[in-house]
Amino acid sequence: MPPKELNEILNEIPAAIDGRKLWDEILKAIVTAMPSQLFPLFKEVYGKEYPPDTPVTLLSTETSSFPEERGVPPGSTFMDMTLLVAGTDHYHLECQMRNESEMVIRMFSYDVRFAIQHARSVDQDTGEIILHFPRSVVIYPERNSAIPDRLRCRVIFQDDSEHIYEIPTVKIQSYSLEDIRKKHLTLFIPYTILRLRPKLRSKLKHPLTKTELTEFLNDVIFLLNTELNDGYLSQEECSNYMALFRHAVDRVLAKHPALHKEAKDTMETSIILPSMIFAEQRAKIAEMEAENRRLRKLLADHNIEVNYVPEEDVQKGGDSQSQ
Repeated sequence: MPPKELNEILNEIPAAIDGRKLWDEILKAIVTAMPSQLFPLFKEVYGKEYPPDTPVTLLSTETSSFPEERGVPPGSTFMDMTLLVAGTDHYHLECQMRNESEMVIRMFSYDVRFAIQHARSVDQDTGEIILHFPRSVVIYPERNSAIPDRLRCRVIFQDDSEHIYEIPTVKIQSYSLEDIRKKHLTLFIPYTILRLRPKLRSKLKHPLTKTELTEFLNDVIFLLNTELNDGYLSQEECSNYMALFRHAVDRVLAKHPALHKEAKDTMETSIILPSMIFAEQRAKIAEMEAENRRLRKLLADHNIEVNYVPEEDVQKGGDSQSQ
């Protein structure tokens, strides 16, 4: 299915959605509107690399839930995000705000149902049914030192054989902005505002100041501009991230009007227009041309002759050779 426009996705988020659910919806918005933005995450967690134009198919997140009591009809349960990448690789993403001890059980239950619904095959020689579990990951947006690096569950089958069901976790707040930039994990950006939440408590001796907030917002804006200028984000993707980041900032600072106003004033100046990009490109070209003229003058001053071939003649020569 073609990616949706971000505004269309944001309009689907109810205005009164509770705080924890909002962060799930931001992840869904990124995946739905910009699915290739997941590729750096897959590389980080599973070491899998994909070209930017690799096809991504969003799969149904609804699976049947088996009744726990006799006489109770089966219902449905919903996972956060499930995807098929490159037509062969299945992924399952969950966004989890709290460190729940039985999260691994929920993931195991999800993955069994997913395998039955989307990823089962039959061995042509033996007729055995094969269930392929997806590459799953649990993403934790908030800081919590008790979150393990991997969720583990030991499964003992009826023949006493054992298997360790194990899935990685991603703790967004453990990544600095520099880590995010180096690894191009830009999908973490909307969640970075959560690292300021502990400093918003009213009883703190040193609560968050306007200066600290402005510096942080400017660092985020600079990171997005860098990813845009270096070619890792398109103009549309950069604008999408700014829209989602504003959405997150509005939620976190909603009960802090002075800081909220400061954030809005700061981010109003962060709009990135194509004209800004073109101006920067023109400046780079002008700088290169000036350096070129300086080198020619230097060669001329030392009576060094250089046969200069105009660019258009070089292009013509290349065209004739290719023919």
